[in-house]
Amino acid sequence: MKDEAKRPLEDLVKSIIGNFAGKEKLTEEEIRAAWSLVVGERAAKHSRPRSFAQSRLIVHVDDSGWLYELTTRKKHILNNLSSELKGKKLKEITFRIGDLR
Repeated sequence: MKDEAKRPLEDLVKSIIGNFAGKEKLTEEEIRAAWSLVVGERAAKHSRPRSFAQSRLIVHVDDSGWLYELTTRKKHILNNLSSELKGKKLKEITFRIGDLR
């Protein structure tokens, strides 16, 4: 009988911990949607978020012109992305020329 009463409590604790852990992680869909909204449709066609780790977003761009353009707007983009992602930890953006596929 003790095991049966303990089981729902264990499930509840695991669920709560899972919910807290999930709030810190960003999904690819969240990042892409926020990226398009913040940089605009035109810039989003020439850039793509590639990875997010340790509060750093790596973004690939298709040529040096867009690398320059987005780098000059980096602070603005970072502030707006942080707002759009509702407080999830984003401290740095790194732009690189790379494949958008």
